[in-house]
Amino acid sequence: MMRMIIADDEPIITAGIQKLVDWDALGIEITGVYVDGKSAMEGLIGCKPDIALLDISMPEMSGVDILKECRLLGISAQIILISGFQDFEYAKAGIRYGAVDYLLKPVIREELLHAIGKCVNQLELELIHARKNTLEDEKEDYNGLLPLEEGFYVPAYAELLRKEEDPHMEKLIRFSVLSYIEESMGDHAWGITFMKNNHIVIVFKGMDQEEAAEAASKLRKEVEGQLGCALGIIVGNPVGHMSGIPDEFQKCFAMREYFFFADQMKHPILREGTRVFAAQGGNEHLTAARGQMIDLVIAQDEPGVKKSFEQYAKAVCSISEGKKEDAVYYFCSAVRVLDEKFKSLALPCPDYDAKELLQRGRGCENYSELKEAFYGIVIEYFGKVKDMIVSNSSRDFLKAKVYIDKHYDENLTLEVLAGEVHMNPYYFSSFFKKNAGENFKDYLSRVRVQHAVSLLVSTDMKAYEIALKVGFSDARGFSDNFQRIYHETPAAYRKRAKKNL
Repeated sequence: MMRMIIADDEPIITAGIQKLVDWDALGIEITGVYVDGKSAMEGLIGCKPDIALLDISMPEMSGVDILKECRLLGISAQIILISGFQDFEYAKAGIRYGAVDYLLKPVIREELLHAIGKCVNQLELELIHARKNTLEDEKEDYNGLLPLEEGFYVPAYAELLRKEEDPHMEKLIRFSVLSYIEESMGDHAWGITFMKNNHIVIVFKGMDQEEAAEAASKLRKEVEGQLGCALGIIVGNPVGHMSGIPDEFQKCFAMREYFFFADQMKHPILREGTRVFAAQGGNEHLTAARGQMIDLVIAQDEPGVKKSFEQYAKAVCSISEGKKEDAVYYFCSAVRVLDEKFKSLALPCPDYDAKELLQRGRGCENYSELKEAFYGIVIEYFGKVKDMIVSNSSRDFLKAKVYIDKHYDENLTLEVLAGEVHMNPYYFSSFFKKNAGENFKDYLSRVRVQHAVSLLVSTDMKAYEIALKVGFSDARGFSDNFQRIYHETPAAYRKRAKKNL
């Protein structure tokens, strides 16, 4: 029986994971449950579990810190990281240190089982290597290759891109496609195909990768034309010996998640080791596209919203690098930032929570469906602004708040803001107070202090540096306004906030 430990500083999470799955039926014994990183590390050393589920954010040691320590000590436990929505990027970093997988809270049963399955597969592979029977096992798995003489082979993985709800129909279609591919491969003398663990394996003979990709493209067109089935194929690199096929095929198989994005590809023929989508400029480009989209929602420019959403979606497609979960996260993140922006401007918001958004995204079958779902949410926010603006005064007040939010760190005066909405400064002063519930000066100070809070928590900048950065002319004015709003000094707030991180 395999052993497993769980570590999370929220008892409700550890209790939920224990009840989520029938662990005994899986042959897994939970040998320890811990509420902090230090005791979890001790459990890893003492209990020597095969699998460990570790929260990212725990007292004493984080999940990533434990992961690093395990690698230094040679502890070979398979580690799965659990992260909250805000720790997503940190959890991804854990993969680079050897985590098998990461799960977002709330943990979903199917994803947990998938991650556990990856751990079990890895443990089985280690057992095979320990017995030094790898080559014999691979020959047994790929015994369909025995009729081929030694030479150059290009392994490829093929997958049906449209899934059938009826499993019996799915099985019949898969069998028909496999039979057709097998016959076509023989007719063209390209090589052979067979099933391994219910996956379609293609081995092209005597070709380089480019030639194999061309053959795969022709094969895909034939299958679509004759059977009406959409097929995606991932083509590996050439290997010079039969024993090299399994490892190269696994590299192809590892790219299969890209097929979630197949509807964004002109031809779903991928090459292992080659970038699938053109780079869109990384996180900075993504953030800029998201910001532009949000500004256009508030500005009520519907054509602009649609165009900027498409730009954001392209950037997400590129930066996700074939990971559906990453794409879902980036769309959820956009909604979260949109929601925060609306709340900062006191605009009405649709009622969504992180769990609902994640489940909606995870339920999508392809990227087009994911885009459509989240574009619908963005348009809901658009509609909220549209419904609110029923008079010129509402529009002018919103325009004033948006201008403050963009220019709070400048020498912003009542006269400048009044000019932006084309009002007399004296009239605008009473107009603003009537709509905001406070005068312009206090409102501007509040916005500046709110922006200062994130700098206090996330940087080591001195108070006077933060004061100048957010638009205050001196540290005294910053401190006085901060205490008026938060009832403590900036230094006291920073100390308390960092203590609670």
